[in-house]
Amino acid sequence: MKAGTDERIFPLLEELSKKSIKTFLEFYGITNDQGVLLDLTRDHAFLLQPYQDLTPIQAIMKCSQVGFSTMAVIKSFWLAAYKEMDIIYSLPTASDVHGFVASKANRLINRNPILRDLIQDKDSVEQKKVLKNVIYYRGTMTERTALSIPADLYIGDEVDRSRGEVVAQYLSRLQHSKYGWRWYLSNPSALGHGVDEWWQQSDQKHWFVKCDCGKGEHRGRQFLTMENIMGDPPIVACKYCGRELNRRKGEWLRKFDREISGYWVSALMAPWISAPQILKKKEEMSDEQFSNFVLGQPYIGAKNTLTKRAFFQNLTSTINSQEGRIVIGVDTGVAINLIAGNKEGIFYYNKTNDYAELIQLLKRWPNSVAVIDQGGDIIGPRKLREQFKNRVYLCFFARDRKNDELVRWKDEDGTVVADRNKMIQLVVDEFSEKRLPVQGSESEWLDYWFEWEKMYRTVEVNETGPSVYEWHKPLTGRADYPFATVYWRIGMDKFGEERARFIGVGDKFGAPSVDSIYGRLIL
Repeated sequence: MKAGTDERIFPLLEELSKKSIKTFLEFYGITNDQGVLLDLTRDHAFLLQPYQDLTPIQAIMKCSQVGFSTMAVIKSFWLAAYKEMDIIYSLPTASDVHGFVASKANRLINRNPILRDLIQDKDSVEQKKVLKNVIYYRGTMTERTALSIPADLYIGDEVDRSRGEVVAQYLSRLQHSKYGWRWYLSNPSALGHGVDEWWQQSDQKHWFVKCDCGKGEHRGRQFLTMENIMGDPPIVACKYCGRELNRRKGEWLRKFDREISGYWVSALMAPWISAPQILKKKEEMSDEQFSNFVLGQPYIGAKNTLTKRAFFQNLTSTINSQEGRIVIGVDTGVAINLIAGNKEGIFYYNKTNDYAELIQLLKRWPNSVAVIDQGGDIIGPRKLREQFKNRVYLCFFARDRKNDELVRWKDEDGTVVADRNKMIQLVVDEFSEKRLPVQGSESEWLDYWFEWEKMYRTVEVNETGPSVYEWHKPLTGRADYPFATVYWRIGMDKFGEERARFIGVGDKFGAPSVDSIYGRLIL
């Protein structure tokens, strides 16, 4: 509350603060988690409109450390208290949730008396009761976290680094709400994936700063890019006249008239981050890290996705002999997803409702081996392992921090342990380098590639060691065939002659049509 406010208007301002979050912030003197009064007129002027934005679907594609997570927490408290909304607030992992609630949410509550008054019951790491309603803080690594939590608003913080199928489950919890709001905010990853997928569908607001020179297409107004850093010493300057820009004065302008509200947030917009600091980050970071965490932009890199061209260049018209050891990769869950191949490459894929076809294939090729996802279906794969002794292996994903091995076989108990992200990267790299022959035509393998299309890789900045890369399933859609392919490739590590060093794929896009996927099986 501002000093000198006439006490007679306190009740009016209290009621108005329940309807206007801007009034709420000003009347109660809300501070950030460090106890600094929110400044939405100078350094953080670009936050004022997003704070007041109550559009049901939002996509905030942002750089790091500019106040948007603080904004999301404060807005969630206000909406729970005064709009009576139940809210799911997700972060990638359970440890992220614990760290975030302790360092961000709880500190905001402790710094602001009004928040302490609103939150008096069921105040824990995983949930806060705000007057009549509840905010649930959840991770996205296990499906169990998404069960039985109804909500009116889903906030996906760092959604690009979250598990896509669990995010989808959280979204399903909005079905019976009169609101059904969903907000995505994240450092971006690859183009067309994660938050960028929603940003592309939004009105795409950019922060325009005006120069008094009035030059250029927008009469001096411009959104900031690395082209605006110039001079010696470097400054953030007008790209038309070269004068230093006042980054505190700007406005959000939308590119399209669309229902989804989208914001692109770059470190260049933050007046407290100087041009030399930005250039230093560019020197210290990889191109991918700088793009994602400083510019707030998706990174266009060949290894972050499996592109259509990278996959389809592996198509070959050469008929697979189906001789030698056949390996079958199996991903379980919603369906049974099969990939079959040998040292000559991949020749078959299919999606079925039960294990009948897999059993048929194992009987048909007496020396074939199947590597099966051990987690999607607990019972079925273990029965098959008993039925086909020494031919069915259950695959567990775990990172080997000591030996840096990609695959470890345990023949005695019919299991194999593999490094998930490195194995996915291996498959992507081999497709990209045209080293995995795939028998058939483009039309026949479209359904297969569609499930690769939205898989994407993120990079995590690690201050104590090398950067960590992680592959993610899409926020919408399936990614079963990619994992079945990874299980197949794991099997080829042990049972593929010459460890599956495929070469000689042939002309890309040159394969003639085959009658059907089933036609690739020699009857």
